[in-house]
Amino acid sequence: MKIRRLICLALMLSIASHSQEKNIETESVTLDNLITFIVEHYKLQTDLTETKNITFLIETYSDEFNLEDKVILKQAFKLFSKRVTEDDLISIVTYSNFAGIALNQVDATDIKSLLYVIEHLKSSIKTIEENGIELAYEFAKENFIDDSENSVVMIRIPNRSSEVAKTESSDTKKSTKTKSNAVVLTAISLLPELIAVIKN
Repeated sequence: MKIRRLICLALMLSIASHSQEKNIETESVTLDNLITFIVEHYKLQTDLTETKNITFLIETYSDEFNLEDKVILKQAFKLFSKRVTEDDLISIVTYSNFAGIALNQVDATDIKSLLYVIEHLKSSIKTIEENGIELAYEFAKENFIDDSENSVVMIRIPNRSSEVAKTESSDTKKSTKTKSNAVVLTAISLLPELIAVIKN
């Protein structure tokens, strides 16, 4: 009986270990705090540090980032590339306005690829997907590396979508105002002719 119980227990433990979810850490940070986050979470590398396999999940609110956001992202990734090694890997996935894999796994020190993706985010994505968050975790699981620190880092860009909406609304108002002004100017320019017609 004891042997049977031990065998059953061993089988259960084996099944549990195989069915257990892959350990993928999740971090979330706003763009404004990204540089501080990198300083605190990615210390200068030592030989004893385990390798990293990071999927950055970046929020999108338009077809491209505004200049300020690009500057922050570029500075953050430049700093990041100096705090990792060639053994570490990085990927970039997007979510919100458009979702997709913008950068497949590359060396985390490959700053040229990182900066290119930030500058040409949407055109770097081959296939637009529906759910970027789900895609990021599926991607992280498919590219999971044993004995490595696997993580998804979500970069949120709050209030930008409302700013875009305000800008678009403002542009619409300007356009309407321009049309109204054009009508008024046209009416004023035709006024002398109308008066002449009435007199005749």
